[in-house]
Amino acid sequence: MTAYELKKNMAPANGWMPWWYRPSLMLVGVSLPTLLILSFSDPTLTLSEAQLIYSTPGLIVGIVGILLLALGAAFGESRLFSSLIFPECNPSLQNRGTPRIAEAFLSERTDWILMAVFVVAHLLFFRGFFINPGLAMAVLGGNVELKHSFKTIPGVTTWTQVSLVLGALRGLRWAGVLPGRIKLISTFHLVFFGTLFIRAILWSERLALVEGAVPFIICAMPRITRTAGPQLKMLFRFLPLIVPVLLLIVFTAFESLRSWQYYSGHHANILQFGWQRLFTYYFEAMNTGAATLNVSGFYETTTMPITKGAYEMIYDGLYQGTLDPEYNNTSGIWYVGTKVGNLLFAPFMILLGIFFGTTWRAFVLGRVWCLFFPIVFLSLMEIIRIPYWIGSNRVLPATVVIIAILAWAATVPFRLKRRHIPFSANTNTATAS
Repeated sequence: MTAYELKKNMAPANGWMPWWYRPSLMLVGVSLPTLLILSFSDPTLTLSEAQLIYSTPGLIVGIVGILLLALGAAFGESRLFSSLIFPECNPSLQNRGTPRIAEAFLSERTDWILMAVFVVAHLLFFRGFFINPGLAMAVLGGNVELKHSFKTIPGVTTWTQVSLVLGALRGLRWAGVLPGRIKLISTFHLVFFGTLFIRAILWSERLALVEGAVPFIICAMPRITRTAGPQLKMLFRFLPLIVPVLLLIVFTAFESLRSWQYYSGHHANILQFGWQRLFTYYFEAMNTGAATLNVSGFYETTTMPITKGAYEMIYDGLYQGTLDPEYNNTSGIWYVGTKVGNLLFAPFMILLGIFFGTTWRAFVLGRVWCLFFPIVFLSLMEIIRIPYWIGSNRVLPATVVIIAILAWAATVPFRLKRRHIPFSANTNTATAS
């Protein structure tokens, strides 16, 4: 790698970003209004047969939780805190051109290794189609739901979730934040997104497609905004108002393949069915969270963190009695409240918010730590419905991969020194073979 190429590859991800990229602003400007709208909606519009438990106490916990996360995120985003983690944030060091050595040497070989893991895991995931070639048509015809016909292989098919970090890496490379000249339309991307689309259709797992597409788009945004005109930037500012409409359209399209055939006799049209079912998923997640809080004694006495077994006992007990098993999302904020207890709820949410904020700062600076940012963004998108960071195995493979990349990145400067590669921090130049 020449000095010019290294300097070019160390360009930060700075540039114009929509306001909702900041976790603190997304929490206050998107998550909080969504919570209020859902809380004051008519619960009789849900398709669930669950007992209504969500009430004012649950609303207060939700509001407080979001505000605590936003407070922590704002601190994590600040230059004061970030200068302790990323020297580039320190005004006294900004003119020194502190280099991003590890980022400049993170080659596309990493992507291909992860792609191999991704493909092999999905071949095992879809092994049922090779055993029974007619299964795909049965699923598309609405006669079979694959989730109930074939089981996953714990510890093996879980690695399909490397899509979270693989999508982020490809987006960062396409945006020019990480090295590599990749095309938007390529065999690599067609295989990656095509596999996720098939999984979303045949496995009734819409989130799988989201978990590949959103990280790519989020990380590709620096390149998109560099060429965006005033009209497109205005559209980006108001995107949170447009996304719910797009979500409803995509959700209804996938749900029509999954369950419209069964429910068609109960609804006037598929659009009505789509928005009611979507509303039910989110409201009933809040209802579940409120129910677990009530049973855990969150409002009555001092509660401490509980074990996974203790939580599952509460959760299973509720779904055997007062809640609807069809809409069994655990919720996000309220799940955390039940798990950590009311004594540690506030400090835990603030610390989690700080972590959220640092990932955004890393994204702005183009540091490897920013690989966590798309996962944080997804967790904010689903903060009402599911807990992405607490109690979810969906992020485990991606987290393991990111930690491995961080460990590799930490050793790069030392390995370069051993190879006696001349480097000047003041001029941002280096020579590497």
